[in-house]
Amino acid sequence: MTIRAVPVMSESMTEQTIHLHLVSDSTGETVHQYARAALAQFPKVQVSEHIWTLVRTPEHVQVLAKSLERDKGVVLFSVVDQAIRKELEAVCRAQSIPHLSVLDPVVALLGSLFGAQEMNRPGAQHRMDKAYFERMAAVEFAVTHDDGLNMANLQGADMLLIGVSRTSKTPTSMYLANRGFRVANYALVPGVPFPIEHLNGLQIFVVGLASDPKRLTQIRRNRLAHLSDEGNDIYADLDQVTREMQEARRLFNANGWPVLDVTRRSVEETAAAIIHHYNIWREENHAS
Repeated sequence: MTIRAVPVMSESMTEQTIHLHLVSDSTGETVHQYARAALAQFPKVQVSEHIWTLVRTPEHVQVLAKSLERDKGVVLFSVVDQAIRKELEAVCRAQSIPHLSVLDPVVALLGSLFGAQEMNRPGAQHRMDKAYFERMAAVEFAVTHDDGLNMANLQGADMLLIGVSRTSKTPTSMYLANRGFRVANYALVPGVPFPIEHLNGLQIFVVGLASDPKRLTQIRRNRLAHLSDEGNDIYADLDQVTREMQEARRLFNANGWPVLDVTRRSVEETAAAIIHHYNIWREENHAS
């Protein structure tokens, strides 16, 4: 079990911490994502997260029960085993603890639409099926096509991300790969022309990543400080960064590629925007 405090405070809750117990019979990813999305709506509330994973035995539930006695709060859970679920719910009712199964509304809706009974198998979304191996292949593709590698071999790529240094190309590529997209990325270097010839004859979605020069300059300075690199001042020079962004935008506009400003976007937000544009591109190009 992992406990993590989220350091945010409400003016009306300066003395109290809300304990949020996230319980799962698998990795905990599902219930954690639900909780994160909900907590984002309450940025001033102080929350202490208690993360319980692989809860599959009565003994584990009893350990959890003792923690609930000590740190009463709210329980969100994703547990499909009916016996374990009933025991957990009984513990919550006995201690008057608010609790909710986060997947119930979605499963009930889909069950009514499909006319089928759910499998009730823990971690079913993590099974090693065809989709799983396709995602792993996408991750491998992203690794072998990172930062301009293998640009002469882009066959099979779904997307190509292009941008100057420190515009989140690699983390965005990896996030998209975990969503199943085969993504390559290319880092624009001052004075080095983009190898446009590698795109000839390919059906590949290309997107340019841009950022505010002042923000990008600060990110680069932090990077140099982290690396203790004191001999590369031009890399984080505002005028130089501004010129790089201007040249990058000229390249994007000349080729009609969509441009995403990542200045204040998280990787998840950038990826969502890219997928949106990619779907539009597929529709327009009748890609399968």
